Amino acid sequence: MKSKSSSPPQSNCRIPAWQGVYEAALQETDQVALFKRVEIAEATMMTQRETLERSGGRPSERQAIESALQVLLWIKQAQLSFPAEN
Repeated sequence: MKSKSSSPPQSNCRIPAWQGVYEAALQETDQVALFKRVEIAEATMMTQRETLERSGGRPSERQAIESALQVLLWIKQAQLSFPAEN
């Protein structure tokens, strides 16, 4: 007789760590907290991008990070009044 496991089934679909901090920044409504969340998300994503570049990681994740960084740049300019980057 098989024993039943009480743990949830494991998924093969892992969500990258950077995605959680990115989504937290997207959902933040307080301006002071938004600034901090954007900083944390950018640092986490840039670290992951460097790791992927060194290891030859998945191009799809690298592209997702680049796209997400563009969204954060827009947030900084539109919501946090950062000057446009040249």
